[in-house]
Amino acid sequence: MLVQEQHGFISIITPTYNRTTYLLQAVESVLCQTYLHFELIISDDASTEDVEAALKQFQDPRIRYRRNPQCLGQFANTIAGLQAARGEFFSFLHDDDRWEPTFLEKVVPPLLSNPNITVSFSDHYVMDEIGQVDLETTQRLSREYKCVGLAEGIHQPFYSLVANLSIPAVMASVFRGSILENEDIPPQIDLALDRYLAYLASRNGKAAYYTPERLTYYRVHLINSCTAASSKSFETARERYFSHVYYYDCLLADPAFSPYAAQLRQRKSVAQRVFANFSFKNGLGKQARSLYLQSLRTYPNFKSFAGLMLTMLPGSQRLLVAHRR
Repeated sequence: MLVQEQHGFISIITPTYNRTTYLLQAVESVLCQTYLHFELIISDDASTEDVEAALKQFQDPRIRYRRNPQCLGQFANTIAGLQAARGEFFSFLHDDDRWEPTFLEKVVPPLLSNPNITVSFSDHYVMDEIGQVDLETTQRLSREYKCVGLAEGIHQPFYSLVANLSIPAVMASVFRGSILENEDIPPQIDLALDRYLAYLASRNGKAAYYTPERLTYYRVHLINSCTAASSKSFETARERYFSHVYYYDCLLADPAFSPYAAQLRQRKSVAQRVFANFSFKNGLGKQARSLYLQSLRTYPNFKSFAGLMLTMLPGSQRLLVAHRR
């Protein structure tokens, strides 16, 4: 999939759709990198905003702009950007995230010095819509994804890092392009692409390198109740559910991840329960009941049991829908 250029050359893929203000901040953070040997591929999913014109202010030949003739969706747009890459290594930076100037300088050298390392990554900050760091959420996620106390340096093999979701592939990782050789990324992986790439990098006992310094910024957007109830948000929740279930099934089918089977089943169960909750809140009681049952079969847990019982209470769904109105 990748056409390799010079040693150490990095392809940075930034998918975008109608977020030009954020995109310009992301691009600026890339162009400020102290590591200079890269290309930045802006993959525009047929935005109605004039993204190409906005990018002309930078006048930097390392920026490569491509545009889909029609909107393909997040997954297909990201893959299109990846297929245009020419680097020995590749990285993603979403159009609303940012890098510290030394991100590449600090995470790339391990990849250059050790061919067994397939991914090099750092910890990251969480920021809000206006770019303010949310330190409480940042620290909570570092704990949740087992980055607190994770040793700096090489981890080989790193199946546990994949199982713990420790590798933030969408904005704080650089991958070796060879992990994609002879690989057709299944479209079912969709919104779990970042996790799937970390899985591909881990196969055959390869190594990862971790830098504990927080070198990137991941933006979290507030979603109000009206947006959460919209058909578009429901479709996104549905796609996320199927993607994550498919991803966990891939790992559960891989013998290398058998020591983490219980943990993976628990995470799969959570994905099922989250979509069950979303379905119930959107008036789909029968679907929610089926999903709660699937969640319980995957990994027995009280929250899914409580949700299942709620779907069986007479009038509970009508009350919930009336309350949302």
